[in-house]
Amino acid sequence: MSLSLSTLRTLGAAVLRSYSMLFFSQHRGFAGLLLIATFVHPWAGAAGLSATVLAVLVSWAGGFNRELTKTGAYSFNALLTGLALGTLYAPSPQLVLVTGVGAVLAFGLSVALGGWLGGRGLPFLSLPFVGVLWMIGPGAGSLLHLQTSEWGVFWLSDLYAVGGKPFVEAARWVSDWTWPPPLTTYLRALSGVLIQDSPAAGLLVAAGLLWHSRMAFSLSVLGFLAATGFVSLTSTLTGEPPGGLDTYNLGANYMLTVLAVGSVYLLPKAGAYLLALFTVPLTAVLLSGLAALLGKVGLPVYSLPFCLNSLLLIYVLLLRETPSRWLPLTPVQQYSPERNLYAYTTHQERFAATHYFPLFLPFLGEWRCSQGYTDGGPTHKGDWGQALDFDITDADGRTYQGTGTALTDFYCFDKPVLAAADGLVEEVVSHLPDNRIGDVDTRHNWGNTVVLRHAVGLYTQVSHLRADSVRVKVGEFVRRGDVLGTCGSSGRSPEPHVHFQVQGTPSIGSRTLAYPLAEYRSGAAEGVEKGALRRFAVPQAGETVSAAAVHRLLSQALRMPPGYAFDVQAVGADGVPTGEICRWEVATDAYNLAYLWCHTTGAVAYFQREASVFYFTTFYGPESAWLYLFYRAAYWLPLSYFPGQEVRDVLPLTVVRNPLLRAAQDMLAPFVRFIHPHFRLRYGAGGNINSRSLTLHSDVVLDVLGRSRTEQETDLLLQDGALAELTIRRPHHPNLTLRCTPASV
Repeated sequence: MSLSLSTLRTLGAAVLRSYSMLFFSQHRGFAGLLLIATFVHPWAGAAGLSATVLAVLVSWAGGFNRELTKTGAYSFNALLTGLALGTLYAPSPQLVLVTGVGAVLAFGLSVALGGWLGGRGLPFLSLPFVGVLWMIGPGAGSLLHLQTSEWGVFWLSDLYAVGGKPFVEAARWVSDWTWPPPLTTYLRALSGVLIQDSPAAGLLVAAGLLWHSRMAFSLSVLGFLAATGFVSLTSTLTGEPPGGLDTYNLGANYMLTVLAVGSVYLLPKAGAYLLALFTVPLTAVLLSGLAALLGKVGLPVYSLPFCLNSLLLIYVLLLRETPSRWLPLTPVQQYSPERNLYAYTTHQERFAATHYFPLFLPFLGEWRCSQGYTDGGPTHKGDWGQALDFDITDADGRTYQGTGTALTDFYCFDKPVLAAADGLVEEVVSHLPDNRIGDVDTRHNWGNTVVLRHAVGLYTQVSHLRADSVRVKVGEFVRRGDVLGTCGSSGRSPEPHVHFQVQGTPSIGSRTLAYPLAEYRSGAAEGVEKGALRRFAVPQAGETVSAAAVHRLLSQALRMPPGYAFDVQAVGADGVPTGEICRWEVATDAYNLAYLWCHTTGAVAYFQREASVFYFTTFYGPESAWLYLFYRAAYWLPLSYFPGQEVRDVLPLTVVRNPLLRAAQDMLAPFVRFIHPHFRLRYGAGGNINSRSLTLHSDVVLDVLGRSRTEQETDLLLQDGALAELTIRRPHHPNLTLRCTPASV
């Protein structure tokens, strides 16, 4: 099998990530420290590395899932198997054979259990490792005459054989350190996850865990304290000496369970921390019971309590009919407690209202909301209070021209009334006459009306239409924006206007539902910024509203269909290129989600393009990549033009770059937020609908304990239907100008 250099790099990364997967991570630095830690016991480290390499090669050559192979999901159990065998048995040719067989078995069980449990939304954890050790452990020693390892007795001699006198002297220096007893136990417990019992190895694990995740590190300490405290308490209550708390069980069962439940499979929030603490007595019960049961057949428990405890809790939570906001399961695994939590909370803030079926304004142009949601207003009262009336006014606030005694004097009379969304026509009344100005028809309160069904239990009603203007029939399907009729003054309507309401049943005049409009541009009203884009909001009485018109240049520049690519290059102040060309290409994943992919760095930025907005959702890759700067600069871009207005959105906490500030917030994030990042956008010159160029100004701002500071300022130049240039300014960084040129793929 011939492997290219890029494939070898991919396989090497997969081997490395197998180590970090032991702690549910993809952090390469953490993985490197874990790799070094395993070689505190050199033969075990070598066996673990060999088993991992073999499992990755088998997975890649066998055509198994590439993504799972790259993350190390199919090989971390082989790593555990190699570490365990290398620790249990002395080096020999037979051990090499057993390690190879164990690695392949661990890989096979990982694939099989991954398919079975994965279909139920469950992880397979370290069950393959336990199964392999049960299968080959008892018989391998006698069958192949494997010698039990005497590492603990002759470890200095073994180290001398591996690295000579310098290696021995370094090991003596580390072993002579004076460790406080609780710290020694904690570090030995962390090393137990690697099938070791070494404070030095544990120190490397602890450093890597802190580097990877402050939340995970704090939970490891919390799990350690809870487990040791619980065992001490039960010992005091029973009068028996503490048992079942050797360093392997403390790390691989108690602490890993707390870590998995508190920050990996559940979002790290206060409720998850409490549930994680509850796993400590559950783990103790499982450990005691399984040890007694399996001891009868001569099988060790290994990490089985961790697996069963975690799987039980995850499965029970998956069966909830109504997910709790206190114990939310991680929706998308990003292999970092911080990223999982920040992505979730940011999505909740950004898209809190998007579960609504989108309904839009039922007219063209700018209208005034003459009566909003009220309880005791002129006509909208009680169960019928959640309705909206609209008319058109002039600069003086009048609804008519001339004397205002004729229907045709009113600006809104006979203007088109539109479908607020796609739907089926349920009810139509079109024959009622329009009232003379000042008169009302109380016998037919709603006048000429059309009711549309948009979804089960979701209907819209437009009323007071002009006589004989309705163009649709019952049973007909209409599209959003189709003309239903025109504005009139039928029914209880002293002058022309449009009545709009959302209701849960199809009957004309059904009780109203409070329901937001998906999007509109707001005019002047008390507490509402003039010209602002409002999404999933309800117009207020006196507010003028209109549909947000899409700006042609913005729409063209941010269309970005799959296959579209552009080359990005840094240029100096004189416009001369100063570096290599970096290509960004638009692609889609298996779920048809669009993303920008950087050929040079491998960074990926997922985005969505809707009818009236372009926005990024997630970024994966190095934050030093130019694509990350663009992700922050174009985080939320409405495709309409709002001169003089500022558009805002919520950014995830991952944009915080100060390491001390970020670490402090990471530790406290499950309980309290004191940093609030947000995105601001302002529109520059080029507002004319026919403009060939337009400049947008965006900022990334951190609000820290009430004080604001700007992390990034960007000018985005759009020209001739494409993104042309980015000028980026950041504190403590030189200004960066990136020129973008469309490219053919």
